[in-house]
Amino acid sequence: MKKILLLILLVIANFTGFSQKLEKMKQIEVDGFYTNPLVSPDGQHVLLTGRHFRGVYILELATKKVIQVTDKEGSGYGYSWDQNSDTVYFRQKEEKEYFNNAKAFSYSISTGRTVAMPELEVNTIASYHGTSKETNSQIVVYTNLATLKIEAKDLATKKSWVITSEEGQYYNALLSPDGSKVAVHKGADIYIYDITGNGKGKKIGTGLATSWSKDGKYLIGFLDESEDGHNVSNSDLYWFDIENGTVKKITRTEVLFEMFPSFVDNQTIIFSEDKSGAIYIANLKM
Repeated sequence: MKKILLLILLVIANFTGFSQKLEKMKQIEVDGFYTNPLVSPDGQHVLLTGRHFRGVYILELATKKVIQVTDKEGSGYGYSWDQNSDTVYFRQKEEKEYFNNAKAFSYSISTGRTVAMPELEVNTIASYHGTSKETNSQIVVYTNLATLKIEAKDLATKKSWVITSEEGQYYNALLSPDGSKVAVHKGADIYIYDITGNGKGKKIGTGLATSWSKDGKYLIGFLDESEDGHNVSNSDLYWFDIENGTVKKITRTEVLFEMFPSFVDNQTIIFSEDKSGAIYIANLKM
């Protein structure tokens, strides 16, 4: 009886954690283990990868149909959507090649074709969203692996510059939707920099930021924990208000390990659960 009561209390506690900042949460019913969801600009598809970032998959939200783009090891790290919501960009290496030999590729949903992109540097893929006739600049951001600084590059003019001129080792740059700001990571902390590289970074919180809101006012991400330094023991989602510098914990659970949230729109997010490989969708209640 005590065990049953304890289980009931645990379930109630975990659903209470969700109810604080999330509502109408439901699992997207797809077979397989998936993680690192990235929603297309039009909100109709989701990029996914498998265990250890192996493979690239595309989920159609309306039909729950999943198609495999590639099954290559490491291809699910740092991928991106074109602004047209039809093309995705990813890295791929052959089985006997090293990760630094990976090359850039694109895949079109409408044609089903995979095309090599030798002109695109692999470490810029995450911030690359195709070409646009509406602007004369085409800025990408990336980590310079020699200096561990975040740099920006205008692919139209080939001009590059340093974003993080301060001391430290930086990684995982995330360009805002309007291209004016960059979220970067140093250690466990998240900073916001102006795209010009002028001024110092503004610390907004701790964790791994994974998605900007459509209006560029907010970031969402997650913070995981490990008791032994190797295995994840817990993970929760966080909301970062860029303008006000405030942080809110979205989930408070111990049963689910929530990771890699991605905005569908300003009120809806998709995220993965690290233990089961399940994908969830929920409305934000901020």
